[in-house]
Amino acid sequence: MTVANPDLSPLATGDDVRQSVPVIDLGGIADMRDAATVSRVAGEIGEACRAWGFFQIVNHGVDSPHLENVWRAVRDFFALSRDDKRKLNRSSNNPWGYFDRELTKNQRDKKEIFDIGPETDESPVSEDPFSGATPWPASQPNFQAAMRAHFVACESLSRVMMEAVCLSLDLPKSRLDEAFRPNHTSFLRLNHYPVEDPLSDLPDTERDGADLGIHHHSDAGAVTILLQDDVSGLQVHKDGFWHVVQPVEGAFVINIGDMVQVWSNDEYRAALHRVAAMDQVDRYSIPFFYNPSYDAQVAPLEGAGGDRRYSAIDWGEFRRRRADGDFANVGREVQIADYATSASQ
Repeated sequence: MTVANPDLSPLATGDDVRQSVPVIDLGGIADMRDAATVSRVAGEIGEACRAWGFFQIVNHGVDSPHLENVWRAVRDFFALSRDDKRKLNRSSNNPWGYFDRELTKNQRDKKEIFDIGPETDESPVSEDPFSGATPWPASQPNFQAAMRAHFVACESLSRVMMEAVCLSLDLPKSRLDEAFRPNHTSFLRLNHYPVEDPLSDLPDTERDGADLGIHHHSDAGAVTILLQDDVSGLQVHKDGFWHVVQPVEGAFVINIGDMVQVWSNDEYRAALHRVAAMDQVDRYSIPFFYNPSYDAQVAPLEGAGGDRRYSAIDWGEFRRRRADGDFANVGREVQIADYATSASQ
């Protein structure tokens, strides 16, 4: 359902807040080879995707020492001076690195980020604009190793989630593997939502007011694997209300993106979500965006109910057009609705 202006929706309270994003117990990654566990998890994920587009997972197999090391590295990075961080600024030519003035829906977010791409040489072999090299802070030699280890952990967990999504749609678990070959375009993002505006050192004329940590949006890709700290702020839109996704210690928050909505022919819908601006304490989160290969063509899968609601989407072009809006107001942001067929009317 299209919402005219979701930011006008109220925050769920009282009876409305009794609904909450489901928490799904994976039973440990090893148990995901057990047929009964796989069937249960796939069923619960299907229900969560239909109802929310969001869920949390526990007993996911990523150990606590790893997570503690990642959190320490993230906080140490954002504690660097503004000048040191801005030396690592990303650009329209290389999307990886630091940024403190990102736009969502053409509005500046009150946050600073660091984006990490896949390991690659500096000479891309294709026209893929997302194949540049990630810059690393020279003053923090352990940062790169911690982030690369987390990239690999999220990559593995993403594949498990995609297999479960396929099974929940009564498809072979490997049905969508090809869409992520030979190289997926996934990336890891570090988010810092500070109380103080990251642009507070700039003149007022250079910083429009940022009233939200991230403005409402749906994620463009397949699935997002999010690690959030214990400060609440993430909100998902459902039934006319914003619902807080309460932090669960050690859990990952999972949400499906636009491409899963297309593949499922609208059986699963990518939910709108946003992050509140921090006014009392800083907040950190670490999303991993699992995205198809640059050349992938995304369309409703065979067996999806009814007539096809979408024509084929060139993922690389879709991703590039979404990314352009991160840097400047390029007008209306591209949406999967732009590829809707008459069957969706």
